[in-house]
Amino acid sequence: MTRADLFRLLLVAADAPGSLFDHAEVSRWPKGALDDLLRSHLVRPAQTGLTAPCPHCDDGHVETVTVVESADDTEKPRYLICCPESLKVEIDEAMCRGWAVDLDGLGAALASALAVSTPKPVVPGRFWRLGRMQLRDTTREVVFAVRLAEDDADALMRHVGTGGRAVVFVPHRLPDRSRWPGRAPAVISLHDVAAMVDDNVVLDPQAVIEAIDEADRLAELAGGVSLDARGKKLVRAQVKAEIKANLTDEMLVAAYQLHGSFDKAADALSEQLETDISRDKVWRAVQRAKDAGTFEPAEDSASVGRSVASQPRDRGKKIERYSK
Repeated sequence: MTRADLFRLLLVAADAPGSLFDHAEVSRWPKGALDDLLRSHLVRPAQTGLTAPCPHCDDGHVETVTVVESADDTEKPRYLICCPESLKVEIDEAMCRGWAVDLDGLGAALASALAVSTPKPVVPGRFWRLGRMQLRDTTREVVFAVRLAEDDADALMRHVGTGGRAVVFVPHRLPDRSRWPGRAPAVISLHDVAAMVDDNVVLDPQAVIEAIDEADRLAELAGGVSLDARGKKLVRAQVKAEIKANLTDEMLVAAYQLHGSFDKAADALSEQLETDISRDKVWRAVQRAKDAGTFEPAEDSASVGRSVASQPRDRGKKIERYSK
């Protein structure tokens, strides 16, 4: 087993309830790995009762350890297990120790890799907020959660919110997207994007960005994309451009007839449509109408006002369409 294999094993164990590594398993780890993981706060001594595998049986059955204290303080206690074949078996103290993934330490290592703030536990042992990460010209909230594929994970998912803009890191197992309330956020498995380098957890930045982009793409396909400030600005610009492109000569001429001035007509249209209309655009429309012989003095200013004023309502319909 390599150290890379061991790190992936820890990530799998982090998403499995009650996972423990006993003496027999730890003995197969690379030399010095346990001490390194303890120093990095990625594993910790297990807080459960003492158990140990039987050293005499090939199946390595695990039994509860009985501690027999010495009669005085000069001798160490003895550690015994019951074996169906050998009855009482004395074992070494080291065989009684168990080790578990230090989830708080793993969250802190992830926060360090992302260069965000210290993890803040929301649900101890299950859910942590890590602050906000920079992504291009915006930021995203980042959380770390374990066992999101479990039946009781719905309560944890509600802490993420419904906007779909958060980035959720999990050790290994990805939850079903349909379980998320509202828009599904980007959920990234550390098993796919993280590695151990010189006792530090490091992330593949390209893989992280691709996972976030893919989640945004799926949200958009589902019709549930949540626009950030940059996205909203782009939509507004696109809507204004469409309104401007669909502004007919008839509307421009009508505005000129109503106001009697190229400048006033341009200013009025710009204010009503919330986009820039130049006096030259109005002038060219009037000239085309004159050349075509269709230009006539305004007879019904009220009808002209209705023609121009109808545009904001049309604009509202377009915004609604682009926001869906």
